[in-house]
Amino acid sequence: MNAMAKATAGAAIPGRLAGKVALITGAAGNLGGSIVRRYLAEGATVVMSGRDAARTTAAMEAAVTDVRVPPGQASIVTMDGADIESVRAGIADVVARHGRIDILVNNAGSAGPKQVLGDLPLSADELAGTPDSETVGDAARNIMVVAWNLVRAAAPAMGEGASIINVSTIFSRTDYFGRAAYTVPKAALNILSKRLARELGARGIRVNTLYPGPIASERIRTVFAAMDGLKGDPPGSTANHFFDLMALERSVDGESKAKTFPTPADIANACVFMGSDESAAFAAHDFEVTHGMAVPQESRSEFLSRPDLRAIDGDGRSILVAAGNQLDDGLAIAGLFAEKGARVLLGFHAQAALDDAADRLPAGVTAVRFPRHDHVAMDAELAAFTAAGGPVDGAVILPTRGPGYFTGALGEASDADVERFVDDELEGAIALARTLDRYWQKSGDLAADPRVVFLTNPDDGACNLWADVERAAIEELLRVWRDEARVAQAQGKTPRAIWGNQIVRYGNGEVENRDFAAGHAARLLLGDRQVDPINLYLPASIAKATGARRALVGTAENITGLHLGKVALITGGSAGIGGALARLLALAGGKVMMVARRESELDAARERIVGELQDIGFAGVERRVRTLAGIDVADMDSLKRAVDETLKAFGRIDYLINNAGISGAEEMAVDMEVGAFRHTQFANLISNYALMQMVVPLMRKQGSGYILNVSSYFGGEKFLAVSYPNRTDYAVSKSGQRAMVESMARHLGPQIQINAIAPGPVDGDRLAGLGGKPGLFDRRGRLILENKRLNAVHAAVIKAVRGGAPVAQLLSKLSRNDSVQLSHDRTNPQALRDLALACAREGDERCCWDRYILTPPLAAKLLRRLRLGGWLIGTDWQTRDEHDWLLRVPPDDTPWLPVAQIGREAAKVRNGVLSQLHLGKMPTETEVAQATVFFLADRAVSGETFMPSGGLNVERSHTERELFGSPKAERLAQMGGKTVWLVGEHLADYLGAAAQGFLDCDVARVVLITATQAGADTIRSHVGHGADRIETLVIDGEIETAMDAALAKWGHPTTIVSTPLVPLPDRLFDGDDPLDGYGFAEVVEQNLTHHFRIARKVSLFDHCQLVLVSPDVPMGEGASGAFALANFVKTTLHAFTATIAVENERLVHEVAVNQINLTRRVRSEEPRSAEEHGEEVRRFARAVLLAGAPLPDAEDSRYRSRIYRGMSLTV
Repeated sequence: MNAMAKATAGAAIPGRLAGKVALITGAAGNLGGSIVRRYLAEGATVVMSGRDAARTTAAMEAAVTDVRVPPGQASIVTMDGADIESVRAGIADVVARHGRIDILVNNAGSAGPKQVLGDLPLSADELAGTPDSETVGDAARNIMVVAWNLVRAAAPAMGEGASIINVSTIFSRTDYFGRAAYTVPKAALNILSKRLARELGARGIRVNTLYPGPIASERIRTVFAAMDGLKGDPPGSTANHFFDLMALERSVDGESKAKTFPTPADIANACVFMGSDESAAFAAHDFEVTHGMAVPQESRSEFLSRPDLRAIDGDGRSILVAAGNQLDDGLAIAGLFAEKGARVLLGFHAQAALDDAADRLPAGVTAVRFPRHDHVAMDAELAAFTAAGGPVDGAVILPTRGPGYFTGALGEASDADVERFVDDELEGAIALARTLDRYWQKSGDLAADPRVVFLTNPDDGACNLWADVERAAIEELLRVWRDEARVAQAQGKTPRAIWGNQIVRYGNGEVENRDFAAGHAARLLLGDRQVDPINLYLPASIAKATGARRALVGTAENITGLHLGKVALITGGSAGIGGALARLLALAGGKVMMVARRESELDAARERIVGELQDIGFAGVERRVRTLAGIDVADMDSLKRAVDETLKAFGRIDYLINNAGISGAEEMAVDMEVGAFRHTQFANLISNYALMQMVVPLMRKQGSGYILNVSSYFGGEKFLAVSYPNRTDYAVSKSGQRAMVESMARHLGPQIQINAIAPGPVDGDRLAGLGGKPGLFDRRGRLILENKRLNAVHAAVIKAVRGGAPVAQLLSKLSRNDSVQLSHDRTNPQALRDLALACAREGDERCCWDRYILTPPLAAKLLRRLRLGGWLIGTDWQTRDEHDWLLRVPPDDTPWLPVAQIGREAAKVRNGVLSQLHLGKMPTETEVAQATVFFLADRAVSGETFMPSGGLNVERSHTERELFGSPKAERLAQMGGKTVWLVGEHLADYLGAAAQGFLDCDVARVVLITATQAGADTIRSHVGHGADRIETLVIDGEIETAMDAALAKWGHPTTIVSTPLVPLPDRLFDGDDPLDGYGFAEVVEQNLTHHFRIARKVSLFDHCQLVLVSPDVPMGEGASGAFALANFVKTTLHAFTATIAVENERLVHEVAVNQINLTRRVRSEEPRSAEEHGEEVRRFARAVLLAGAPLPDAEDSRYRSRIYRGMSLTV
């Protein structure tokens, strides 16, 4: 007895389906049997349906025995699902026995004929001599109509809360070789389920679709082996193809973890959930049991430009327009192709339509009877037309019936309509495709590669229910057809591969619908385009989508020649601003190398650009638009490959456009991992310099060049920094891109220009979200709520610790993660009780963040904060697993955050941005790219940042404040008896002067944290009286470890002054040893990441001030690069200072962070004598006291408590 049977043995089985009556079709099969057993095990009363009573009875008895349930819990009903009268009788029998049906599992089906499209049997005669037992029509009825019939008959016997589960297959959305007769009806079923869910949802009946993947069985192995043989592929190729699509590796039956197929038990388990009340909120939902196969719901795109037929020439081409019974559309489309010079064969399904067309035929059009159910007649007409003037090389296919023929609710469809729809639309389309496939495989002298375009009907005014079902079927037909044609060409069976698309018209109700669709069909067939998305939708509003009555070529001509012959290397060129720039530069006559990570995105972008250029009439566009995939800007070798391949393709590089980058960690600095900060700097900033260093010698040799960094408004502007909370790493990287331009321009001229653009939020796919990822504002809304909760919990813990509570005890109480218990226990510190009460008030009955204080990710962040801040030193929690300390976690089936509140927060962020845009809207990617293309043409600008941001103007702080005044005596008095840390060593005289200033304030000690003992000794040598109060700690390993050692030995400091540990290199692009990408990465590490590491830790200290110091350049030195690097660091660092200062105001510790700059923007203002240098050292010591002395309490003076936060002083 198996484990399930043992667990469910007994007379009464309470379970997730107890009390429910379930009708399961196809119950005697392998998958059906698994579903039956699971349903019985969960307490359902199961009625097993099948055509063969004896086989179904045997299956029932085996299931009852296996699960050990009473015999009365299962029964059978015999019916043929493809016969509606048989179905109605069977349903009546079930209702008579049980009074109702609670769950309908439409699992019955068939395999369909296993033949490539050209060999599919359409009649019983064609089955002779084949291993198949079904025609195409039989398969359509046994696969789709069975489910349709069951729903139509059973729905009246189902009440509120009932569930219908339609079992489809993931293969209905893939190129399943040789199985069109199986996957096309399944694809139709997919949309039928969606539409039925809408219809029946009003009655409380939910309809969902189950998509099994390939199911582990001997049968699937046999099927895949047969496919390998048919395709001529090595054994295992088909299986490996589907394995490659899977995300999940899994251990099954004790085997090692690997890519494998789901099991029947997996499908049955999903069916249990879908039938149970646990899925009460799911309707029109797709449940994929595929181990995460990456298969899109639909292959689609949308037309965004009007068809321009000026460059389309149909001379020498022959086109079939298979119009079905649609007279007006058929004549109009045939006339358009004839107008472009093509010979046209116009075929009508019915004789009446052909008769009506006789007097209306345009010149160049031959009309014939083309009955889709008579392949002999279709073959004859194609042969006669070919003999008269050459073979057909393209086809436009309309539905057999026009809009409005099939209308009404699908669940209430008449028997005649169901039969006619299957006959005329599904079987008819496959029959016509089979005819063309056979015809083209025999035709070796085509004028062009064969193309086919299916057109849906226009809007029927009744929600297009039937048209959408047909659209899904045609999409799958084309998907399989494309693949089979590719294989046939590879095997030498045909000289040319067939390619097809479907133009979806019914989403548009405008009068231009037909002409717009026909024009695009002509471009697809006569322009030799091969568009990858199958479904090409008309926009809801043609005028709004295209922006003009003329084609896009009219505006593109405005920039033609602006960048003629220029070669542009564009990182991140597959999408967003980079993709838009690539398109416009190509339209302007440039040659572009688009590099990115994903080949598929690059291919799609290139196809769009090349297609548009060809539409306009550009020659040789394939050579001018190149792509290079697999480029990771965080990898130095990858960057070099991008440069090398661009030179190989074009011989030069005129424009380097540093556009690629990442959005960063999207966390507060105290929660951000050092690795994440580094990765963002490498991807967004270091990569820019590395590419510059690689192309500068080339550009100088050729006498000209232009480097453009795509920064961001949130990287600030000249003399101004913008704080960007929760995006510290991103803000620093974007500020660095801009700072690089400002500080290095003089080292690149006169041959090379370097500028930046700094857009704000750009309205496009990335802002809205891609690939299932939420958009920027939704992510910000969620992050704001999560951070508010985390900051509140963190604050409560710190306040309780301040009150004397042991931190270990507090964490133990929090580990219960129960706001009710925490608030009612009077032994808890008041801070924790107040926290719990505040949490309890925040619920909305649809989420659980009022009951659960933390989620596991937030709990891990809390522990990391306490550990980073030194609050866990000396406790067992210092080494505790941060991911596994909550005793109670929120349930998976209930949202933790309130969805509505996320939306409100996202709306506040969005509206806040819009309110600060002078133009009232965010620019689009194309608008930013268009402005940039003209900016690139300006030969008189270098070292500047252009801001196409829609006029964004948010709060900013100055980066070049002069030092004025001295700290008040009461601030300095607060330092008596305190500890101060000075980090760094190469600015020895500055640090010595700062140490002396602190010692003069009677601090208890000054701790020097240095890289070497020699460095500490040098600093000490600059100190006079009080040197006995200087302590030394040499960094041995990570800086954080050294700071923990200092905490353990001397406690929390009142002030930390962070300076770089090493001097800047004095070189950039020139000389025998220029600063390469790795050297620049070290500059970033020592001057930006170094400060980040210190600041994120110090921000978690109590009663502390942090002073960040930008690097200095030794007097009289720096002309070769160090001075530029110092200004680069100074400017970049202030983005960090401004941002973390704002973040720290949201933390309980409220650590003030300020910045002191030792380098001015102009070298002439730097010290030129020992006396001037001494004055600068004294000014530095005074600035350290001004920025580092304790601040007034906010309750005493909000203004004075804030004025020394996030500021940048230049001494």
